[in-house]
Amino acid sequence: MIKHPHFLWKDLFQKKKSNQTIIDALKENVLFCTLNQRELKTLSHIVYERVYQPGEDVFHQGDRGFGMYMILKGSIVIKTEALSGEGMITKLHEGSFFGELSLVDPNNIRTATATAEGKTSLVGFFKPDLLEILERKPQMGVKILFQLSSVLGRRLLETTEKITLMRKTGFVEPK
Repeated sequence: MIKHPHFLWKDLFQKKKSNQTIIDALKENVLFCTLNQRELKTLSHIVYERVYQPGEDVFHQGDRGFGMYMILKGSIVIKTEALSGEGMITKLHEGSFFGELSLVDPNNIRTATATAEGKTSLVGFFKPDLLEILERKPQMGVKILFQLSSVLGRRLLETTEKITLMRKTGFVEPK
């Protein structure tokens, strides 16, 4: 089993708070924090809430991805399969989100498996809904995409810095 460093999916944007309404959860999420109250209300009617049972997979590595998820209650384990076995990348808690790359990735292929650790309530926001927002409410869509690009950019920067450090320390050999 390969142990993966936690930085690859480090949750930089987590805000813990229990018993939130969906609007409150959306408002606190970095992707939606710039939306005004009316836009948040609109978004709350678009997203989907679902409860996952302990051990139930939200999605599998290699599956086609159609959207992202926010954790309202519970926790999700993110793991990946490597050539030598399966390894845990990280564990995400209330207020965290994952799968956001599928909102913009043209290939929509999941790079890891997400599994509910216990009974977990998730809010799903899917690519077709984002595309509809962009068509019907372009200003709202641009706000979401700007925040999404900021998140992806920060995660890429952090990953690049960690890989550089790992190469310097000899943990990862350059190709």
